[in-house]
Amino acid sequence: MVIAAPITGIAETATSPITDKRWHRLVVPGVVIIAIIAVGYAIGHEVPTWLDAHVKAKVDQAYQWTVLHGDTNWLFTDVFDPIGHAISWSTDHLLSLLRTLRWPGVLVLTALIGYRTGGQRAALTGVIVLSGCGLLGFWDHTMITLSLMLVSVVIALAVGIPLGIWAGLSDRAEKVMRGILDTAQVMPLYVYILPLVVVFGIGAPAAVIATIIYAVPPAVRITSLGIRGVAGTSTEVGSSFGCTGPQLLLKIRLPLARRAVLLGVNQVIMMAFGIVVYASLIGAAGLGNDVLTGLQKVDVGRAFAPGLAIVFAAIAIDRITTGQRPQRIVSDTVASRPGALLGRRFMMPLLAVGSLIAVAVVAKLLKADHFPSSLTVDVSKPVNDAADWVGRHFRKGVPIVGGTESFSDFVVINFLTPARDLLQHAAWYIIVAAVAAIGWASGGWRLGLVCGASFVGIGALRVWDLAMDTLSQVLVAVVISLLVAIPLGIWAARSITVERILRPLLDVAQVMPAFVYLVPVIFLFNVGRVPGVVASVIYAIPPGIRLTTLGLRQVPEAPREAAISFGATPRQELLKVQLPLATRAMMLAVNQTIIMCLSIVVVAALIGAGGLGLETVYGLTKKQIGQGTAGGLAIVLLAIVLDRITQAWGSRSNRRAGAQTWAQRRFSRGPGLTL
Repeated sequence: MVIAAPITGIAETATSPITDKRWHRLVVPGVVIIAIIAVGYAIGHEVPTWLDAHVKAKVDQAYQWTVLHGDTNWLFTDVFDPIGHAISWSTDHLLSLLRTLRWPGVLVLTALIGYRTGGQRAALTGVIVLSGCGLLGFWDHTMITLSLMLVSVVIALAVGIPLGIWAGLSDRAEKVMRGILDTAQVMPLYVYILPLVVVFGIGAPAAVIATIIYAVPPAVRITSLGIRGVAGTSTEVGSSFGCTGPQLLLKIRLPLARRAVLLGVNQVIMMAFGIVVYASLIGAAGLGNDVLTGLQKVDVGRAFAPGLAIVFAAIAIDRITTGQRPQRIVSDTVASRPGALLGRRFMMPLLAVGSLIAVAVVAKLLKADHFPSSLTVDVSKPVNDAADWVGRHFRKGVPIVGGTESFSDFVVINFLTPARDLLQHAAWYIIVAAVAAIGWASGGWRLGLVCGASFVGIGALRVWDLAMDTLSQVLVAVVISLLVAIPLGIWAARSITVERILRPLLDVAQVMPAFVYLVPVIFLFNVGRVPGVVASVIYAIPPGIRLTTLGLRQVPEAPREAAISFGATPRQELLKVQLPLATRAMMLAVNQTIIMCLSIVVVAALIGAGGLGLETVYGLTKKQIGQGTAGGLAIVLLAIVLDRITQAWGSRSNRRAGAQTWAQRRFSRGPGLTL
């Protein structure tokens, strides 16, 4: 009783100033929001006509200037042309090397790299999967695609990993890069494909640059996440032993962030191969052209076979580059002889190179220039038959349960249409005020200002209604994706078997060109907004699952062991320890899910989704570059708002969790206060 009274008094005197301070914090944003609504009400319900940035006209003028001066201006002759020549030289020589090795040599090279990086399993997997490209009858075209993609991946990693390390070590660099990464990742490829063609011409350089722009952001974000996820105690130990900044990075941070860096490599490979079809639109040969040919003839099987070859090539490169080879135990006898160990390290690469050259020479003597046609398999007819059967039996479904048409109607009536009507019919200033309020509540007045200004910018681009239509579809797709991705990511984090089962499925979903599975999606759901949402969900789920799994597995063992020692159940350990400490990775998963949904808006527009994607496609196909750019910039502004808000949620939750987990807080209270 003597102890209880002072505690109560202290609590009462301490809470009233805090409550009063929180009340005062609400006054300023409340006044600002009311002012926005009042000014908007005075202006009018619709976006005013004078709010026009004239982006379309200015972009059209700039595009015409580049067309007229592309052959004479120093920027093209002295900067862009040398870059294009260097890229062409790299892709041509790499393709020449692959063709010189011939298909047996390429398989042996795959096995050697896989064995060096991941052991026997990685080598065997890489050889089997890459052989699938030959079995499908697309070996030569796969080599063309590989030469383009390997150059793109190497450059993307050479740029993305250092930038990711910088962003992981510097908060200022991370803030500066975030907007650039959002623009690069969300800006529809259609928007910058034509400028790239004007700058670099039709062919490999434009395709490689487009791939790099699209593939660098995940490398930067995930590498930064890994660097920031290194426990502070590890770096403190290194500093206490006198390690310099570079030594801390090379000896502690990078080794401990290896899992995240490898996931970044994986995502770069997946993203690069995912836009092979887009690359074919600007003159890149290879498997993308085969996919487009099948789609132009509305032949699902003919498009599916090269699409599957793209998946095989991506999985093969991923497995042999991101494998984790088990550490070999060196015997005391070998360790005591440094010369023998050094000789072994030099002999193994020499033997590998010698074996590769011998296989290439034998293949040349046997004239094994092309993959044997007797081993190829035609999957076009079975795929077409399967697509027809699915369309006939699943579209209508059974009388009681219904089919995909019933599901489509349910989603449209209960989710898509109400969300679109709410956003389009509300006064524009109400939407601006609401977004500014959410941003202010999430991250302060600066974030509120950015969010409000971004939506005003959408109005200035003169695409307000289209943006609200797209926003409604993106929100529905994001919610569905997260409801699937987060539980599966948690399951995969707690079970290695589940992760191994999911990994190839995620690779297929992320690498299979959207153009390929859009055709069967249309068969199932007909043309409209629902197939666009389904395509977005398929494309957005993989990074959500991967990042959720990564975040949970990066949680240090110490707090988990503390929770278990205090009797926490597995559910309590997950909810009270792992999820709070994995908040940053979870919010990055939400961020990447949003980015993926927005990045496929243009593709969804091709199957009736409408919105900003249709504006972009129409403008570019009609050579109205300004109109297409306005739609693309509106997509970027939507992405910036959604990204900043979700990242602010993650930062706030991460600060609340801090270093004190549920188990640590319970331990600090002591046995007497737990009652």
